[in-house]
Amino acid sequence: MTTTAMTTTAMTTMVRVLEELRSRVERCRAAAAESGLAVEIGPPLALREAPADAPPAAVAAFRMFEWVDGPLFRFDCPDELRSIEGWRARPDIEMLLPMPIDLGWEMWSRRSVTEGRLGVRGGETISLDPVKGDVYYVDDWMWFQENIDWEVVEEVHHPIAPDAVTFFAEWVFGPRYPELVSLVLGPGLLEHRIRKGRNKGELTDAWLRLLQRAELLQDCTTMT
Repeated sequence: MTTTAMTTTAMTTMVRVLEELRSRVERCRAAAAESGLAVEIGPPLALREAPADAPPAAVAAFRMFEWVDGPLFRFDCPDELRSIEGWRARPDIEMLLPMPIDLGWEMWSRRSVTEGRLGVRGGETISLDPVKGDVYYVDDWMWFQENIDWEVVEEVHHPIAPDAVTFFAEWVFGPRYPELVSLVLGPGLLEHRIRKGRNKGELTDAWLRLLQRAELLQDCTTMT
């Protein structure tokens, strides 16, 4: 296969995944509006000043929503994608990998874990490689930065998706969301239920419940 053909194939795949993401976002918006769950899906962004060097899939994804917020994760359009100034202001730190762009982060809040409410930013981040455009997760960034032996850091470096559109389509608005929870926060939260109040017995993770309502989980029989 020629380089041109590979490029065309890649573009065709990206268009298909982008349309799938668009469909899933709209299904989740509708389900959120009907359910009143503790989730937020921000409005689309024009991103007219997005830098040309930024990963195009990340720019395309955030043109559909400015942020996504649930009890366990929040994803927000990074400053690096909003303008050339933001892109140029990226920290220039010598690391094993290029200094990543934060796509999102886990939430730290007792009420988010026990009551299914929106939490506050904390913990490790979900990272975007600004050069390759792939999405990954690192258990401990401070340790990661201090170790240059790739055979060692592979234990804490977890590739997730080849690009941001695939990440959001599959791991946030799609069937692999439970894998994201298990990877970053541990599998126990997938079965965690609210213990008291009018929502007693419901799954704590309102985002998981949203995906169920939108019929975007292939198999959720163990989570209902």
